[in-house]
Amino acid sequence: MASLSDVFRIINDAQHQGVVADYAVGGAMAVLFYAEPARTYDLDVFVLLPGDKTSSLTLLTPIYEWAKQRGYRLDAEHVIIQGVPVQFLPAYNSLVEEAVRTANTLDYETIPVRVVAPEYLAALALQAGGTKRRERIAQLLDAEVINRSQLAELLSRHGLLDTWHKYWGPIEDE
Repeated sequence: MASLSDVFRIINDAQHQGVVADYAVGGAMAVLFYAEPARTYDLDVFVLLPGDKTSSLTLLTPIYEWAKQRGYRLDAEHVIIQGVPVQFLPAYNSLVEEAVRTANTLDYETIPVRVVAPEYLAALALQAGGTKRRERIAQLLDAEVINRSQLAELLSRHGLLDTWHKYWGPIEDE
């Protein structure tokens, strides 16, 4: 029976084969590396693509072709890898790009996995907006895995500090 570690191994292979230049797991699945697991339907994988200077979704064509060649089924925007819906998301702004480049390499059942750092997960969730994403921020804050001074600097640099204040008030180390 396939496991999530098999999915991570396959994503690592895609990077080694040059299908993606770099990647980082994001969204609710990334939160499980730092806090209590959240219910989620799919695995979000932010990617930097070889030679990528734009954020057009047509740039995902090589990923979809790679997946088809390996027998993975496509379902709307998902690639079904070992039964897991995986959504590859090209870095669509500087915050996502930075989140991928600075991702932590963590282990999942001995498989190295690039995972968005908690400060970036919070910033990305804030940028995306919505109740569900604010719940993810609360999970990360409750787990005490966020470096608040790094978060304040990150939010300030990406113009999100005022939005943070609207929902969460001042960051302790501001």
